[in-house]
Amino acid sequence: MDHQKRVLVTFSGGRDSSSVAVEMAKSGYLVTLYTYQAGMPELTGFLGDSAPDIRHKELLKAFPGFIDEKRAVEGSLYLIRKLAIEKTNKVHVVYPIALALAFHAGAIIYCLKHGIKDMACGYSGYQAKEDRYIEQRDDFFNLMNNFVAEYGISYHAPAIKKTKQEVIDTLEQYGVSSNSMENKSVFGGIDFDTSKAQEYWDECLPVVKEYIKEMRAMYKI
Repeated sequence: MDHQKRVLVTFSGGRDSSSVAVEMAKSGYLVTLYTYQAGMPELTGFLGDSAPDIRHKELLKAFPGFIDEKRAVEGSLYLIRKLAIEKTNKVHVVYPIALALAFHAGAIIYCLKHGIKDMACGYSGYQAKEDRYIEQRDDFFNLMNNFVAEYGISYHAPAIKKTKQEVIDTLEQYGVSSNSMENKSVFGGIDFDTSKAQEYWDECLPVVKEYIKEMRAMYKI
């Protein structure tokens, strides 16, 4: 595996991020799945396995040698608190952007610590049509792409132009379950004003960059 290109896939266990893992493995990458727990433990079934666990096993079976056997599971409430909780009742919080920035900050630090130069996300165009997935909209995807690039990391989104059926077909072609199952956000379902999203991004980004700077100094990366 050492000779292969490496990519970190931001992985909720849902079908979109799972299809991205498939696409990156097909492209010859060694895929590490990165799950960010935003203040909630992974939901598990009666056998004690979570959606990311189940999909990870399916991906390992479909692409032996191209999926890292160890899934990275991290989560810090620090940025969630700084970007969302502390701002509640002070400014208009756009929760999906807060979570996306926290998730990507963690993924960037992981990449820097492990010398990974590529990152892939499960953003999909069909979800971006809904306000609750505003972070997947083209303008915010481009902002995130530029943010990640500042750290020398290439950003991939192979599902961004796919339809829901195309994502499902990608999974089923390789024997990966295509039903919808993924980790849930602690802020899922909370309303926000989309017109405030750009202003909120601009306010949050310096906080995130300062956090990454501090982590780089701590880990000497």
